[in-house]
Amino acid sequence: MWMVVYVSRDKSKIDKLLSVLGVRGIMTMMRPAVDEGGECCAYEILVPKTELDEAQDVIFDTELSGS
Repeated sequence: MWMVVYVSRDKSKIDKLLSVLGVRGIMTMMRPAVDEGGECCAYEILVPKTELDEAQDVIFDTELSGS
């Protein structure tokens, strides 16, 4: 089962985190989150449930370091 681990409107931040997670060997999937009108308003990063804790740790460390 895939779980949402991160949501942002900033596509460049999503791309950066997808890259960092991939380097760490964590499987990822990105999908657009759409509003009621069908317009993309944000992006979600999803990871397998089994990798959720590790992905959260990586994202937290990345956000803290500002990299």
